[in-house]
Amino acid sequence: MPNIVMINIYSTPGASRPTHQLPHVPWFAGITALQAMVLGEAMYEKSFSFRVVYRSIYGAFIDCIDDVADDPARHCFWMLYINGTEAQIGPSEAIIQEDEVVTSATIDWRYEDVSKGIHRQASLKAKTLPAAR
Repeated sequence: MPNIVMINIYSTPGASRPTHQLPHVPWFAGITALQAMVLGEAMYEKSFSFRVVYRSIYGAFIDCIDDVADDPARHCFWMLYINGTEAQIGPSEAIIQEDEVVTSATIDWRYEDVSKGIHRQASLKAKTLPAAR
């Protein structure tokens, strides 16, 4: 059986069930969460879209999925989880680990109100970039 990634989208803060799922996305050695998203968009182009924002030294972040965008005024951001654990880096740097036993992985994108907790991804998304010299 080939290695696969399941991508779950939770577009409502606090939702317990995904509002959208992308099953059977191929998974290869060294794939990042961003690459899995690109494959998922290619496989499900009629029902799925996302936008990437490059934050210079911080890498790429997803700031919009299926027309639901980050909303700093409401403290709501798209947060990445890999196999149930919140990523501490953006999707362009988050490598989905594999070995001879593990043949599947889950990527969750949760639209969350981050005002009540510490979320490294949200702080990097909202951080002011250094001024050019």
